[in-house]
Amino acid sequence: MWDTGDAHFPPPEAHLVITGVHHFALTVSDAERSIAFYRDRFGLEVAADREVQGDYVEVITGIPGVHSRLVHLRGYGIMLELLQYKAPLGATSSRAFQDTGSAHICFVTDDVDAVFAQLTAAGVPIRSTAPVTTTSGPNKGGRGIYAVDPDGNAVEVVQLAPHLAGA
Repeated sequence: MWDTGDAHFPPPEAHLVITGVHHFALTVSDAERSIAFYRDRFGLEVAADREVQGDYVEVITGIPGVHSRLVHLRGYGIMLELLQYKAPLGATSSRAFQDTGSAHICFVTDDVDAVFAQLTAAGVPIRSTAPVTTTSGPNKGGRGIYAVDPDGNAVEVVQLAPHLAGA
């Protein structure tokens, strides 16, 4: 738990204007390929798909001449936004897992061995040769894997430790 008295974390009352989380986002190089990956491998469904150019998106992002495709995928109580920048073009690969600014999404499963087998059979790269058991921390005894999406983004899948599974 964070010490809310720490200068880096405002006191809880400062967050009262926040009412929830709308989505998490990943920048991708090919929206169609990423839609297929997250739909076919993880069961997310397209909730919205559109292109935007200039206008408010240019102002809010601070990117002159921006033209992007925004796809919202929904499932498991979350919304994942896939952003494909058509202009200006950026780097074509994700940051390494350990690089500052990299991001990942984490799915929960009741059977990480089955997910591992399904992803492996589908040719999805997995960072370990088998699910790995967590040996410390709150999920001690849980198991997980890190898969890699088509752009190199990390996709974690965890099976919670028995003491957390019912929580």
